[in-house]
Order: sequence, then structure tokens, then C-alpha cells
Amino acid sequence: MDERSWLVPSVLLTVTSGALALLIMPNHSGVLPALGLLPLWLFASVVLGAFAGFFGMMAAGVPSPSRYIVDMVMHRWKWLLMIALGITVAGLNMIAFMWTKPLLNWFVPFWADPMLARIDRILFLGHDPWTLLGSLNNIGSAVFYHRGWFAMMIITLLIVLSRPASPRKAAVMLTYFLLWSVIGPVIHILLPAAGPVFYEKLGYGSEFAGIAVPAEMQRMSDYLWQVYQGDQFAPASGISAMPSLHIATTVWMIIAMSALARRMAAPTAGFGIVIFLLSISLGWHYAIDGIVGGGAALGCYALCLRMYDGRMKLPSWLRAGLVLPKPVDAAAD
Repeated sequence: MDERSWLVPSVLLTVTSGALALLIMPNHSGVLPALGLLPLWLFASVVLGAFAGFFGMMAAGVPSPSRYIVDMVMHRWKWLLMIALGITVAGLNMIAFMWTKPLLNWFVPFWADPMLARIDRILFLGHDPWTLLGSLNNIGSAVFYHRGWFAMMIITLLIVLSRPASPRKAAVMLTYFLLWSVIGPVIHILLPAAGPVFYEKLGYGSEFAGIAVPAEMQRMSDYLWQVYQGDQFAPASGISAMPSLHIATTVWMIIAMSALARRMAAPTAGFGIVIFLLSISLGWHYAIDGIVGGGAALGCYALCLRMYDGRMKLPSWLRAGLVLPKPVDAAAD
């Protein structure tokens, strides 16, 4: 298995989604500000990677961390370069999504919120789920929901990228890029929804008006609504509830840890449950948004794994281009 098997399609997904967004966006005022987030992404990756590496060396009982680091740079620089390349492409993919997300609001009107709210009440036996979770809302939970998720996503990417090439690693990485570049935008187009926090502003009624959110989140939602209502195009804008990519990527983290770092799977699953509950209590998502997002992540990984371990039949030219192993039947011959 070659690292190109996931890197090539991931780069193509990133370039295609970014180029398409640049081609159809009404103005390019948000392009450079969004690109300016790449250094922040890389800096966060270096810091979080350093912390993870330090604690990893402590747990392994490395006698001289500085000598270990120098030896790694001298003898494993290709491995480090591969990790850096993967993180960079992931950061660029995030920026391409940030260009794409506001465009969805330009071209696809929100209509699915009432339907998703009804589905939630059916799932929770006539109750709005946020009414059961209001005690979770505070400034700490809001920070954890956004920044904790962001940090955990980078840490997961670093752990996955550090693993040797394998069908599981390739499936995990391609799933990550497919969630941002394809699955999220496509499901949003099919079921465009803004989320409970914007329900009343869309004119659908006041049934979510009782959600108490911290001041930081209120400022964030006000910013998003101002950009949306003013038909502007701004960095880190765009409103989308269905599917919850917050939860889709959190489930992706659980999948990644289960496949490649099993000892971290249970803590990551606990982290994921909290994120799911906060996505509802803070009003960003309906419960069904997270269920669909998580299901999409699981289904996408299952398909990618079938492709990479040779169980899915693909044209020979495509398998050769992706540096995939031979199918099981062919290998048996």
C-alpha cells in the first residue's frame, strides 16, 4: 500500500472543490482572509503535535527527548515530511470548504428546518431534545464544543498520518476529505437547514427561542446571520445544519482511533458523545443532523475500506492510478 493511494484523490478533491468555489463565487473578498487561516492551522498542528510527542516520549520512557528528536529529524525526515504534507493538504481542504459553504447559502434557500424539528420531536417522543439538555450550556461548554473539537481533529489527523501506510489508514484519510468536499455539501443541497439557533429568524416560529446560549456563541451566530442576511461573502461564514459535519468528523475521529490507535478509541467516543449533546443543547444542530452526519461517516469509511482492501471491484486503470492492491479474487489467482 502506497501513501499516494489516499493523497492523490485527496489533493484532487481539494483542488476541485476550491477551483469550483473560486469559479462560481459572486465576489472574491473572502478568499485571501480564508487563506490567511492556513498559518494558524499549521501553527496549531505544530503545537499540538509537540505536546502529543512530548507526552508520548514520557510515556515511553525516552531518556533523552532532545537526542531522540534530533535522531528522528536526521533519519526519519521523509516520514516527518509526509505528515507535514498531509496536514497542509487537510488545511487547504478546510479552506476550500470555507469558500464553498457560504456559496450554498447563496444558491440553496433554507426549507428543511420545520421538517427536521418534527423528526427530532418524533425521535424524542414528543419533546424537543434541547429542552432536556439546557443545563449543559455555559461558556466552558461552548469553548469545548468549538475549540476542543478543532484541537481533537488536528490531533487525530497527526496520529493517523504518523501510522504506516495501510488500507485502514488510506480509508480513514480519504473519508476525512470526502466528508468535507463531497458528503457535507451534497446533503446540505438536498436538505438545506439553518439550525435551531436561526429557526425564529427564518420565520418558522419561536419554539427554539428558549435556548440559552453563552455570549460568545451569540456573537458568532449574530455574525453568521448578518453575513447571510446581507448577501455577503465573508471568511468563516456560511450556515449549515444538515448534516452536522461537527458530528460527522467527530465520528470520523472515533473510527480513526478504533482502526489505528485502539487505546484512544474509548476516550474519543466519550468526547464524541459530549460533542453530540452540545451540538443539540447549544442550538447549532437538530439531533437528526448529527445522526445523519455520523451515519455518513460510518458508511463512507466502510466503502473506502472495501475499496482499499481490494474487496470492491474497480476498473484496472483506476486501481493502477490510485496505487491500489489487486482485488481479492485476482490476488488469489
